[in-house]
Amino acid sequence: MTISRSRPLASAVVFACAVALAAALFAAIPASAQVLYGGLVGTVTDPQGAVLPGVAVTITNVGTGLKLETLTDETGNYVFRNLLPGTFDMTLSLRGFKEMRRMGIVVTVGTPRREDATLEIGAPTETVTVSAEAVALQTETSDITAKLNSQQLIALPLNQYRNYQSLLNLVPGATPVQFQNAEIDTPGRSLRTWVNGVQPNTNTTRVDGAVSINVWLPHHAGYIQPAETIETVNVATNNFDADTGFAAGAAQTVITKSGTNQFRGSAFWFFNRDEFNANSFYNNAFSIAKPARTLDITGGTLGGPILKD
Repeated sequence: MTISRSRPLASAVVFACAVALAAALFAAIPASAQVLYGGLVGTVTDPQGAVLPGVAVTITNVGTGLKLETLTDETGNYVFRNLLPGTFDMTLSLRGFKEMRRMGIVVTVGTPRREDATLEIGAPTETVTVSAEAVALQTETSDITAKLNSQQLIALPLNQYRNYQSLLNLVPGATPVQFQNAEIDTPGRSLRTWVNGVQPNTNTTRVDGAVSINVWLPHHAGYIQPAETIETVNVATNNFDADTGFAAGAAQTVITKSGTNQFRGSAFWFFNRDEFNANSFYNNAFSIAKPARTLDITGGTLGGPILKD
């Protein structure tokens, strides 16, 4: 009886130690890596380089008016996670120091942006305004990614289905994308590719954080968004962060457009005509008529605020 009771106790002790060790390990992981969309991180110091805890940091999305607030911790660091892509203004304030305003900070998907700041000694009523600089280096993550923005998705030539996945041909390490299965199986005409020589079944696609997969055909995305509705596509191909994960080949993150305080829209008409198309070399060699390719795709977009801010 003594032995049988001691075993559960020993197991509980071992389990508790394992939990404590895991908690310590996760606590040691930089918070800046835990980002689903985009992020903003940084360290606030005084003119002598000493870190400043308790600094009030406020960011405001210029397009939507969304305002978020936080305080720097005991090491002078602040973190904003899961930010939708856009342009932000930042305000930093602490008693005994001049207020700092940093304008025009561009946040993108998949890569946290670092914005360190140095506060000047002075009255809080005094303000220092700084324009944010363009980011040249990826300093917060080690993953290898390629980004496709909304302008590229609209301006670059897509296939006859207006499928954004045809631009995966531009991603280093990806083989030319292919149609697979019948149209009745994949009405969105999802494409697949081998990335770094890994099977397409191991690629993942997330849309605004939700996994999009065809259950019966795992090498296909479950839903293909119209190109005009996409803000950005982030394709990670190596050194995945834990929050990206679940992929061996490529982890694709699709972020759709969000409305702002200004109404914006577009109208489009993409058309293809048989008379515009040349026959292929092999069809001509065997006197085969060129296939019919007449196709019209029309539509439009409109976005704006339901209520301002």
